[in-house]
Amino acid sequence: IVGPPAPTMWLRVVHTINPGTGEHVLTPFTSRDGSTWTRGGSWTLPAGAALKVGLISQGANATNAPQATASFDYFRVYRP
Repeated sequence: IVGPPAPTMWLRVVHTINPGTGEHVLTPFTSRDGSTWTRGGSWTLPAGAALKVGLISQGANATNAPQATASFDYFRVYRP
């Protein structure tokens, strides 16, 4: 979880390449309103790694909690 959960959430993952090492740096952001974003911790992957992107929903780790259910309106990958 990057930021506080809500019934509707936006997820953004920003990909950059470290110019000194060539490593891939992936930084997640979440939003509850599509305007205000909370930054999460970055992941670093080796230079030259083949990146793959997917979506998953997780939650309900408490005893007797309901299962997490998610639906995704859209998924888009683009280069600025």
